[in-house]
Amino acid sequence: MAGTLIGAGAATFLGAGLAAAHGALLPWVSWVALAGGAAAGVLAWRASRGGRDEWGEGRRPGPWDVAALACFAAAALRQFLAVARVEDGVLTTLLPNNYGDLPLHWTYVRYLANGAAFWPENPIVAGERLRYPFGSDLLTAQLVQLGLPLAGLLTWMGVGASLLAMAALFAWGRGFAVAAFLFSGSLAVSSLLAGGGFAGSQEGIAWKNLFLALFVPQRGFLFALPAGLLLLASGRERLLRGRLGAPAWVDGLLWGVMPLFHVHTFLFVSLVLGLWAVAAGRIRAQLPALFWAVAPATWGVWQVTDGFRAASLVWWKPGWTIGDANPVAFLAVNFGLFLPLALLALARAWAGPSEHRLTLGPALAFLATLFFVMLAPWDWDNTKVMLWCYLLALPGLWDLVLARLGPRLRAVALGGLLLPGAVAVVLASRGPAGRLEILDVAEVEGVCRALAAVPVSERVATVPTFNHPVALCGHPLVAGYPGHLWSHGIRADATLASLDALLSGAPGWEERAREAQAAVLFWGRREEGRFPQSPRPWEASRPLVAEGAWGRLYRLAP
Repeated sequence: MAGTLIGAGAATFLGAGLAAAHGALLPWVSWVALAGGAAAGVLAWRASRGGRDEWGEGRRPGPWDVAALACFAAAALRQFLAVARVEDGVLTTLLPNNYGDLPLHWTYVRYLANGAAFWPENPIVAGERLRYPFGSDLLTAQLVQLGLPLAGLLTWMGVGASLLAMAALFAWGRGFAVAAFLFSGSLAVSSLLAGGGFAGSQEGIAWKNLFLALFVPQRGFLFALPAGLLLLASGRERLLRGRLGAPAWVDGLLWGVMPLFHVHTFLFVSLVLGLWAVAAGRIRAQLPALFWAVAPATWGVWQVTDGFRAASLVWWKPGWTIGDANPVAFLAVNFGLFLPLALLALARAWAGPSEHRLTLGPALAFLATLFFVMLAPWDWDNTKVMLWCYLLALPGLWDLVLARLGPRLRAVALGGLLLPGAVAVVLASRGPAGRLEILDVAEVEGVCRALAAVPVSERVATVPTFNHPVALCGHPLVAGYPGHLWSHGIRADATLASLDALLSGAPGWEERAREAQAAVLFWGRREEGRFPQSPRPWEASRPLVAEGAWGRLYRLAP
């Protein structure tokens, strides 16, 4: 597990560093980065295998552990084997949560693989640096540059990450942690059983199933979840149990590259490890890992936050998503048995080993804080950190509460805790009522051929939608889907207004094109549907670059 994660993390970090130094992600950069990552992975595997019993990998699973692992494997295979599948010439996906996220990641991968300048500008809005931890997409882009198909990579990287996540969850909390993550979710089981379907049952629920809402669609978690759990498991051994844990350089490199994949996970793990080191009086034991982590982590955080500009996204909102709901009812419906069981475990932890005090205490304290401090424009995004609070509490919850119950009472408690999420996973595995179409293969291939003559540095004016074929070819847009812009903290009202004026053919459209940094204009069925009354003045005054069944491309800038 450690070797694979180090290999992926090192290849991504090397790719980002070499591309930034050279000015673009080119095939030779990808080759060198992947080769360097493979070498680092082999070294990490050799260094870690002798101490695997020290941090959990060597323990054999029992029958119930095997059942939990089998359920996780079945759910992961069902989701990722259908995450990007071509049916009748159309790329489809299974999970509704992927419908908006998958095209955005597809855009990032193609944009980077096309040789975008580094550090990249944002491909979905003009005038913005890419302030997003795109490590998983960068690693994928490196493999795409070597000739591997993107749809296949989305599938098999997801399957591989699921295997790593299973191993990491088992190392952290055995089969209970595996099942509790897979079957997490709210007590909204009544609407699920009433036949509302997966998507409908999740509407209005804040604490959704973490496997479906975060792990499958949020590609940063493919690396961050297993790597973060490995860091916590190793830190628990070193700082709370006084044992070896993973080699310091392995911990340090995983910790250091984490900001490129998921900043929220990096911050959470850093806070927890720091708290453990201080509380347990083992600061010196953590210093070697910190030595390896500090330089890559500082560089990564600086780059993905554009010099810490992302800190402006932190804001105060008491109540999180409770709104006008009754707080007690909200907590009961969303978190079910988890909160009372975790609080009971915390109460028992004060008379027990310090290890559980230092896992349950921070877990519930950070969870409470996240009901007041928002870390992104969309308050629901706090779930990306609440996930870690939940995982941090699971071992103590099992040891101090569930393991002490009789078999019958334990079965009842586990049923109440896991049944709602299990039903959600089963319903999601059945798929949505209608087909979720991401892209038309023939249309995108035609657009990509036409754009081959357009430099990747030139932006294209299109209707701002989440799956425009120009974006799916990896070409930067003047502006993409407003929902994506808003969720990333990007204020693009002026750019969107200029784009609308341009596509509508309003007087002064040439000036609007310059304001929007539009070098090329795309006119297809989406543009025709949005602006049917546009006089399209560029047709008479600007050269036609290409045309086909998909539409036309016009050059606006000389």
